[in-house]
Amino acid sequence: MKLLIKTIFIPLIFISLFFYVNYEQLSPKLGLDLQGGISVLLTAEGSVDEELIEQAVEIMRARIEDFGEVQEPEISITGSQSVLVQLPGLTDQEKALEAVGTTGLLTFRPVLRSSLETGYSPAFTITQDPNNEGEVITTVPKGVSEFTGISLDDDIKTISYLLSDDDGFPVIYELGPAELSGADIENASAVIPDNEWIVQLKFKDESSVKFTNLTKDLAKEGGEKRKLAIVLDGKVVSAPSISFEVDPNEGITGGTAAITVGNTDSGESAANLAVLLRYGALPVSFERSSIQKVSATLGENTVNIGLNAGLVGIVTVLIYILLYYRLLGIITILGLGSFGLAFYSILSLLSKYQGFTLTLAGIAGIIVSIGLAADSYIVTYEKFKDELKVGRSYSYAVEKSTKEAWRTILVADFVSLSAATLLFVLAVGPIKGFAISLGIATLIDLLYTRFYTRHALNLAVIITNNSRLFFPIKTKDLENV
Repeated sequence: MKLLIKTIFIPLIFISLFFYVNYEQLSPKLGLDLQGGISVLLTAEGSVDEELIEQAVEIMRARIEDFGEVQEPEISITGSQSVLVQLPGLTDQEKALEAVGTTGLLTFRPVLRSSLETGYSPAFTITQDPNNEGEVITTVPKGVSEFTGISLDDDIKTISYLLSDDDGFPVIYELGPAELSGADIENASAVIPDNEWIVQLKFKDESSVKFTNLTKDLAKEGGEKRKLAIVLDGKVVSAPSISFEVDPNEGITGGTAAITVGNTDSGESAANLAVLLRYGALPVSFERSSIQKVSATLGENTVNIGLNAGLVGIVTVLIYILLYYRLLGIITILGLGSFGLAFYSILSLLSKYQGFTLTLAGIAGIIVSIGLAADSYIVTYEKFKDELKVGRSYSYAVEKSTKEAWRTILVADFVSLSAATLLFVLAVGPIKGFAISLGIATLIDLLYTRFYTRHALNLAVIITNNSRLFFPIKTKDLENV
């Protein structure tokens, strides 16, 4: 009875773990190549230090995860100047691409004048400026001709001309140098206090004084010069006027400000803007080198092909083991069955608590692990058969074969575990999934070899000492040694 408990102890633990995972409705998260999504290759413009690219990757990851539509983005540095972004299961691709590529450069700039001063709703013609490769205003309505030929270029250190469509039509703003930037913001959040979404900004302690002084100066002005433009990535997001209730001698105190977004999209724009501002600007400018879309149908087909291939392999191995090793084959099937449940449960828990994503490479690792686990049983059984052939008693043969097999399996699994570790450390992207799958399988295999196979083999020889129930060998092979 004691031997039976030792034999089923490890399988029962993992079977219980599987029932827990099933009860909690957990399952491995699928990667880009299995459930579809988008893959973007970004290349830094010019020569950039690796440290800045690493910083940009962390900002990208935080932004995308905060959008809430990507379960586990895979963002990795490839080469020295490129970043590979994989977004599995994405429904709104443009939104996440905006988070990846937008620099999030926020500045606060005083308004010097604007086309609104004419009292006319203007419509402009904007063309490419052949001199500086930017945009230039070539045609404007009567009354705002002074803006003709002006280049739209965001230079935070000097006077700039920028556009805004915040009022429902294009407006040209002439802006002074930036007084504050996104680096001065401590936090940003989207709220809807009065049926209109706004983004609340909280300035850092050392920056709140600068904001107060700026609003004091603006409160002394009138007309358009009373406005403070909020510029994001070269576009005027909003240009609110300083309230006439603000005392020019005190300004706006408390270190807070608000960007009015409106309520046209149920707060989505406000939430996205808050995410961009909360995590700040990318320290590197990237261009999209390539964009690859993977449909959910292709991902589903890939999963089915992988699962079918794995199923055929498992069934083939189990049939062969059962026909050749007979009673020992039953032990192997029970062990491999609980091994599979353990593997699935651990991957599901890693997906929930560590963000593990199962890719096609990970499935390849699972299939390889099946052969790894089956080899451990075969090594033990063949050593057991060899001991019986040289005339050992069954109990002694079990003891000696399991010890020798353990040493052999330990060396082999050490090599596999070392390879998995090196792959995980050195590889990028989906290859890490293969390394994780192989590493987990190796550890589980060592656990089963040590605590399941040895006890199960001892239990088998207690049940019977008929060698024909173990191997396709004849009795004379054991008698004439």
